[in-house]
Amino acid sequence: MGVMLEEPNEPDEAPGETAPGSARKPPSRLVFSTILGVAFVAFPAIFGFILLANIGSIGERLMEFPGPVLQGIPVLALVGYILFFALTSGLGLLPTYAQSILGGWIFGFAFGAPAALLGFTIGALIGWVFCRLVARDSVTAWTDSKPKWRTVRKAFVSESPARTFGLVTLIRFPPNSPFALTNLAMAAGGVRLLPYTLGTFVGMTPRTAIACGFAASAAATGAVDIQTFVKDKGIWPLLIGVLIVIVAFAILNRIANNAIKRAL
Repeated sequence: MGVMLEEPNEPDEAPGETAPGSARKPPSRLVFSTILGVAFVAFPAIFGFILLANIGSIGERLMEFPGPVLQGIPVLALVGYILFFALTSGLGLLPTYAQSILGGWIFGFAFGAPAALLGFTIGALIGWVFCRLVARDSVTAWTDSKPKWRTVRKAFVSESPARTFGLVTLIRFPPNSPFALTNLAMAAGGVRLLPYTLGTFVGMTPRTAIACGFAASAAATGAVDIQTFVKDKGIWPLLIGVLIVIVAFAILNRIANNAIKRAL
C-alpha cells in the first residue's frame, strides 16, 4: 500500500491451533479478490497514461458542456468530472494522480482541487462497497490465519475509531499508496466505513493539492495539452516541475513511514 509495515514479533501458533476467523470460506471469494487486486494494479497504470496523453481533447469536450457557467467553467462539466473521477477511481480503472492532474489542468487550482477531493472521497465510498461485495470475509479469514498479519489487521479494526482514522490517514498520505488496491485491503480487512472515509479524505488531500497545483501552473502558460507544453517551453520546465513534485512526495512518504511505524 505504499507504506512498509514492520511485522510485530509475535510467535507463530503451535501446531494444531486454529486462528480466529480461519474457518474455511468459499475459495472463489479469495480467488476473485486476488484477481481484483491484480486488475487494480494494471488498469490504473495503463488507463492513466492514456488519460494524460489526451488531456487536451478531454478538456475541450468538458468545456463545451451546456448550461450555467461559473467563472467561465460549465457547472455540468465540474459535476461530470466529479462523477467520472468517483466511478473510475472507485472501480479501480484510473489512478487518482492522473485525474487530479486532469482537474487542475482543465479547471485550475481553485475549482480543480475541491472537485478532485470530492471525486476521490466519493470514489473511496464506491470502492469500499464494491470491494466488500466481492471479497466479503475471505481476505479477513486468510489474514487471520497468519498470526503476524492478524496482529496488523487488528491494529486497524479492533482499536478505537480515532486510532483507526489516524492509521488510515497515514496509509493514504504517501503518493505511492495505490488508491484502488488500498480500498480493497481496507474494505476486505474490515476497516469501518466512517474512519475509512475521513482518513481517506484527510490523508489524500496534500498529494491531491500538489498534483492539481502542478497541473494548473502548467496549463496557465496557455498550453492546450502536455505535449504542447513540452514543445513550446522545452523539456526542462517540465522536468524541474516533476522533480519538485517528486521531492514533495518523498517528504510526505517519509513522514508517513515514520509515523505509522511509531503507531504500530
